[in-house]
Amino acid sequence: MLQKWIEKSSYFLGSVGAGVIFALMLITGIDVVGRYLFHRPLVGAFEMSELALALMVLFGWGYNQAIKGHVDIDLLYKRLPHGVQTILDFLIPLLGLVLFIFVSWQAINFTIGSMRWHEATEMLHIPVWIFKLMIFVGSVSLSLQFVVDIITACQKVKGKA
Repeated sequence: MLQKWIEKSSYFLGSVGAGVIFALMLITGIDVVGRYLFHRPLVGAFEMSELALALMVLFGWGYNQAIKGHVDIDLLYKRLPHGVQTILDFLIPLLGLVLFIFVSWQAINFTIGSMRWHEATEMLHIPVWIFKLMIFVGSVSLSLQFVVDIITACQKVKGKA
């Protein structure tokens, strides 16, 4: 049940990321039309594009792991003995989990610092802490997906025993 919830949340964040891509296309289109047809570019389009790109990437992390969209080295992996593949299926997500727990922890520290300093974008004065908090959300999503992968690897071993 927990695994299903984690996967659904990863898919939800992936969908939000896809929606951000659509918004980015609209922002860019409006900016281009305004700039070249009316000689009035969209104010803050570049800032909004930067923030949108960050959200796209951050929200796609967990989704990409859920669909196994990350790069694998199949050429090498497929040639390894089955036992080594099983160990790697457990160790790689474990390493990723440890790494992204650290990223999550640092993201909270960055968010708190940004809130204390009242950090904002230059032109639109959008609070930056919101987007730093999204680093936390994206890294927690990926971390949870790594937990699912670890559980799946353990279940495979248990099923074979």
